[in-house]
Amino acid sequence: MRALLAALPKRDRELLVWAHYEGLTQTEIADRAGLPLGTIKSRMFNAYKALRPRFLAAALQD
Repeated sequence: MRALLAALPKRDRELLVWAHYEGLTQTEIADRAGLPLGTIKSRMFNAYKALRPRFLAAALQD
């Protein structure tokens, strides 16, 4: 998973790390990042969208 996250741009990777490893809500992430909640939601959606095919490819290799 870390290798998959490393492939993301830092700004997107950071959001997912905050959400999944630190347990922050999107509202808390928006506050920490100093960005609007809608921006956080969009960036996280796009980051998950970018990860999905990579994750599936990695799962098929195992």
